[in-house]
Amino acid sequence: MASSTATRKSMNRLKEHLDMMKQELNKTNKQIKQLENKNTTEWKGLDKIDGKSIDVLKQHENDIAKEISKIQREIKKSRSKSLLIAELSVLPAVFLLIFMSGITDNLLDSSPENPVGQMKTRYFTENLRGDTVDTWKSWRLTGTTLAVNILKSPRVTDHQLDVIHSAITSEKTVEFDDSIVHKGPKGTTSVYYQGWAGALKSASKENTKYQIPTDFNFINSSGGEGDIIITLSNIKDSDGYTGYTKSVTEENEILKSFITIYDISNLTDDQLATIVRHEFGHALGLGHSTATEDLMAPTIDMTIPYISECNVDAIADLYNANEGRQTVCEK
Repeated sequence: MASSTATRKSMNRLKEHLDMMKQELNKTNKQIKQLENKNTTEWKGLDKIDGKSIDVLKQHENDIAKEISKIQREIKKSRSKSLLIAELSVLPAVFLLIFMSGITDNLLDSSPENPVGQMKTRYFTENLRGDTVDTWKSWRLTGTTLAVNILKSPRVTDHQLDVIHSAITSEKTVEFDDSIVHKGPKGTTSVYYQGWAGALKSASKENTKYQIPTDFNFINSSGGEGDIIITLSNIKDSDGYTGYTKSVTEENEILKSFITIYDISNLTDDQLATIVRHEFGHALGLGHSTATEDLMAPTIDMTIPYISECNVDAIADLYNANEGRQTVCEK
């Protein structure tokens, strides 16, 4: 009993720490956005918040995300320990029932043809609800089409371009068991989207205030034409980032977005597709997720590197004029 109480207290402390870290992550995300949103004139007067530059804030953001992931693993271990203690506490009674059942069976039926009794067990995975995806700013389109311009270096292959196109235009879906990422009991599943076109068409089923972009016109130009400009670079980012998105905005409207993918020659197809999905989510107006396994998490977990149902819900919220808020994940 004392051990069980200590475990519960430890878990409560971990939960309190987790809540604090999530609040700190949200605060840091907002500070980064505030700096990124400044125009050229404002940058001269404000390139730091609370004495921290945008690079320092991004490093802090990554550190917090790692700490959150560590805490969540510790919470899961504590839950497992609590379940083990509970199971051990009832084992004597279980053994007694099994023993008495065996005696009763022998007294009632001594026939050698009597079938052996079967024992049933239960499996339970606790669903950790409450993670969120930030909404930022939306496009204000008269139609449903965004022009995408991919600027490539000479070493980028046609195959890599196909991977990028698919991550944006694919409408294919896949299903994964919720237990893989601890979002439900084994046997329940969630739908994930391999490309943004399929995810956006699903989101557009909602009656939103602004048009959700569902179509993409790819243009081939070395200039700055297009709504979303994707630059593919063989250079490694000095701060270790794989991708970066910067958007030009006016009030709550996105006017143009610039995506940079770094060190592209050393990325696998899966890594390239995943980072494109993540950065394109930013270009559409999404912020980061507090769920460490979600595609829009600050540090990407490759367990299920696809667009989640929560990302789709966040898009629907964003284009229904819910900018600068948080969408709470159903799973």
